[in-house]
Amino acid sequence: MRQRRVKNPQLKHYALVDGASYLTLGNRFSNAGDALQWQWLLEGTELDGIKHAGPALVAFTEDNARSDGLLEWLISRDVTSPLVSWLWSVQPFEPLAEHLRSNLFTRLPDGRRALFRYYNPTVRRALQGVLSEAQEAELMRPIAYWQVWQPLENDYLTFASAQAMEVGDA
Repeated sequence: MRQRRVKNPQLKHYALVDGASYLTLGNRFSNAGDALQWQWLLEGTELDGIKHAGPALVAFTEDNARSDGLLEWLISRDVTSPLVSWLWSVQPFEPLAEHLRSNLFTRLPDGRRALFRYYNPTVRRALQGVLSEAQEAELMRPIAYWQVWQPLENDYLTFASAQAMEVGDA
């Protein structure tokens, strides 16, 4: 990822964290204070009352000691028990958050709305064989790279958008 970032310095680093995997996650974010930009993506939806059990988007910037501490904690926690999707995008925080929020709910065949837990690393890995090419492209639209930890392989699985492969690897 560092090599890709050197080739494309506009890439921003985000974490999409599954709050259901760590129920006091909000405390960790709050402790970072204004050094960290983050948002619960279920906030303002019909699941606002349990927003802390849904996904949170976190932006990381260079040279920020307080956010670096959280970043290191998330990495070590993620390796122990995956709870983070690591996203790389040229999009600013708000448009990326809105895109991710727009994909949180889906319609079931019987018409009911259901939470689509694409942000959970285990679910994200499983989606690779389930989503159509068009659905994958829509989910990845503003995201160049999406990484999830694979405990059995002791490595990250990286999903790259079609445009990232064309531009970033040129």
